[in-house]
Amino acid sequence: MEVEDIMCDQGIMRTELSMEIETDSTTIITISATRFRLAITVLTRAVLPTVIQVCYKCLRNQKVVLDNVRHQIIPTIFAFLANNISRSLSSVQRGLFYPLLLRATITPSSTRDEDFPEECVDCVVLHEPSGSIVVDIIFIHGIHGSLQNTWKQGLWASDRNKIKKAVLERSQTSSELNRQLPNSPLKRSISDYSSLRPSKLSKLDSTSFNNNIEIDNEGLDDEFSKCWPKDWLSKDYPNARIISLNYSTDPYLWRPVWVKKKNRSGIPERSLEMIKHLVKLQVGRRPIVWVGHSKGGLYIKQIIVHAWEQNAEEMKYLYLQSKGIMFYSVPHRGSVLADITLPFLSRSVELLEVQRNGCFILDLHRKFLNMLEQSKINPEVFSFFETSLTFMSFVYLRIVAADSADAGVGEKWGVPLDHREICKPSSRQCFLYKELLRIIEKILC
Repeated sequence: MEVEDIMCDQGIMRTELSMEIETDSTTIITISATRFRLAITVLTRAVLPTVIQVCYKCLRNQKVVLDNVRHQIIPTIFAFLANNISRSLSSVQRGLFYPLLLRATITPSSTRDEDFPEECVDCVVLHEPSGSIVVDIIFIHGIHGSLQNTWKQGLWASDRNKIKKAVLERSQTSSELNRQLPNSPLKRSISDYSSLRPSKLSKLDSTSFNNNIEIDNEGLDDEFSKCWPKDWLSKDYPNARIISLNYSTDPYLWRPVWVKKKNRSGIPERSLEMIKHLVKLQVGRRPIVWVGHSKGGLYIKQIIVHAWEQNAEEMKYLYLQSKGIMFYSVPHRGSVLADITLPFLSRSVELLEVQRNGCFILDLHRKFLNMLEQSKINPEVFSFFETSLTFMSFVYLRIVAADSADAGVGEKWGVPLDHREICKPSSRQCFLYKELLRIIEKILC
């Protein structure tokens, strides 16, 4: 210490260190040399042995380290991947930090009592005829869907080879329609015979098959459609009112246990919200054509079944006027994707409702078929279902299996498209759109 004092007195060594930081005005921060040396010494003697000890224990206990990786780090990675998959279930892509940003933007005035589920349904009239309305066409999207993303024009036509090369046999499975049909590039058949199937709806005229559908259409329309129901149907049927029912989805289909769970309503409650919107628009005074993609088809069935069970004056015409239903890959018997369970993750109500062969979804389908059997309505029902796997972030999955997409009534047609593409016609000449036109035309004739 005496040597240091002498060196300091002679200016060889300073007791303070000066550090200049360039800002708008030069600021000098002075640090005592003794304190700086003491801090470095304490840090070195305290931290370095701990680091060495941790490394030594890791080398000596590799099994424990591997167990920690397997039980803690890997589940965290699975949580990240699972929620990426949940956000990819439709073309709606949400950022990783969307829930945090959403929570940050909520104001005190917009918060609700946690005991009551939040309202999540809105209704948009896409086209209102200038004259009298002859038919109402109602669209409902699926999980994580939206008006802008679910019903936009498809771009899959640029890869038409997968349709050109798909040669599947078209057949009728009903015993009353056993006439052999010619081969077609796509598979199309009457729904498989079932004891739950209404007998009066199994007798379909063979002329209902449109054998002249153009599969290999010539590219896209001149202008890309961001919403084909609004842009195309308003031209083909200007006297039709086109309505879109939209609902929000939990950002986390697989919610980590450390993220607070929201009180969200299920299909029955949301269907009541949809009915209120439709009654307000006086839907039911004219024929109705329903169009649903994925879970949207389940909402259609719930609305019709609820209107039939209640039989109230203001809503009974919602099922009496249901003349046509178009299902785009609807999981009538659930989806195996909803059966996936992961550690530290809980499934949202949106997934629990569509579990494979779940009690709720099977009971809803039984009521729907029972309603068709007992009621006086005889709607045109057509079901498209996917035969291609859907790319979900990092894996290919089959979201809705062929047997689950079978409504048990009407016609079905399997096409080599994935779950996102199945509801997006590539043009006004596309078979996905032409079949809908066929239903509307048959109703109006």
